[in-house]
Amino acid sequence: MQTRTKSAFLLLGVLVLGIVIGILVSGVLVNRRMERIAGLRTGPGIAQLIERAVEPESEEQRARIREVIDAAAPRFAEVFQRTHEEMQLLSDSVMTELSEILNSEQMENLKRHMELRRGAPPPGERRGRQFPGRRNPRDRTEGDGPPPGMPPPPPE
Repeated sequence: MQTRTKSAFLLLGVLVLGIVIGILVSGVLVNRRMERIAGLRTGPGIAQLIERAVEPESEEQRARIREVIDAAAPRFAEVFQRTHEEMQLLSDSVMTELSEILNSEQMENLKRHMELRRGAPPPGERRGRQFPGRRNPRDRTEGDGPPPGMPPPPPE
């Protein structure tokens, strides 16, 4: 093989390797962002966000902030659930309207795409299946203590 050919293959290999690494890094960054956004749906996630923003002056203030967030957590969950259900209804309505406009192949492609989106597990659950020993952070029980990075609750 000539030197030029070897050089061309080497450059092509480096290019392909760079593209693959770029795609993988991009995927990791997107997953991290999605996990952070998903974490905000929970009381502890909202508490972390607020604590970072206000930087409590004392443990007493931190505990009082936590009480307010814990009291509001069920309402946050209810609003999230209601909004999710409304989005589902709207999506179904749009699909019905589009079925009158799209041909059968287009409709089938759209349905398949929507099913993949709806059926995709949240980022944390995907990782749990890859590593069966890991537990989803959302499946914590009360005796487990605080989530990672969170201070322990004040003694009662």
